Amino acid sequence: MKRNWRWAIVLSAAVCLVFLISLPSSSQEGKKVQNGGYAGAETCKGCHDDFYSAFKKDTPHWRSVVDPKGPAGKKGCESCHGPGEKHAEAEGKGFIFSFKGKNALDRSEPCLTCHQKQKDLFQFRRGVHQLSAVGCNDCHQIHGTPVARLLKKQEADLCFSCHQEVRGKFYLPNNHRVLQGAVKCTDCHTPHGTRTRASLRKWNKFNEDVCFKCHPEKRGPWVFEHLAVKVEGCSICHVPHGSPNRFLLTARDTRRVCIQCHGQRHINPRSCTNCHTQIHGSNFSSRFFQ
Repeated sequence: MKRNWRWAIVLSAAVCLVFLISLPSSSQEGKKVQNGGYAGAETCKGCHDDFYSAFKKDTPHWRSVVDPKGPAGKKGCESCHGPGEKHAEAEGKGFIFSFKGKNALDRSEPCLTCHQKQKDLFQFRRGVHQLSAVGCNDCHQIHGTPVARLLKKQEADLCFSCHQEVRGKFYLPNNHRVLQGAVKCTDCHTPHGTRTRASLRKWNKFNEDVCFKCHPEKRGPWVFEHLAVKVEGCSICHVPHGSPNRFLLTARDTRRVCIQCHGQRHINPRSCTNCHTQIHGSNFSSRFFQ
């Protein structure tokens, strides 16, 4: 009888011991399930202090790191790279999303999870850069950079690194002052995609409104509109980036510009605009005399 009693005590003690040992483990498992496998940016900092320290302190990326109320999936490193707990347990071997070796679409998707609803970014998936295999981190340094908007270089240099054929036009005698910093590429173009040709910012059918942003006196509305502007847009007569001709015209002689559409109406040794002075539009003359 006493032996059975002793065995009962030993068995009870063993059960309690097993329970006490398994309690922290089950608590830890429950914590893992609750956290969804997220380790937190401080854990990442332990091995990747260079990247962590590179976060520019005044950007939304940094604010997401220090925001105590932000959900784990939208916070710090793991908002782009995914849950990092297994990655940390494996001492940095796999289990997270790495941008290395990925195509442009895959590299852009983590960015779009937060940015796709922004006005200038929601069309990125069908923009010319995305369709040309250019991803977000080809232009932006996500962790931090002294350049505005986390760009890898100053805006003009960054654009010219791919668009070399455009850079030369800004050295022509008449040009928009991009190289001098008075005008930026993004004043006219949006790199993140639009419905318009050449990724111009404005949405109107013929794109001329992007010019009127700086040249409002040419906008109108006019009683008598110059159909070349109305139908083709400003670029039918002007070269937007740079030209050897005054007023960025497509030809040196103004008459040559005009006869592209009008033919040789009459012989005049002078410029057409000497008489047709209101060539962009007029409220008084169908021939744009005044």
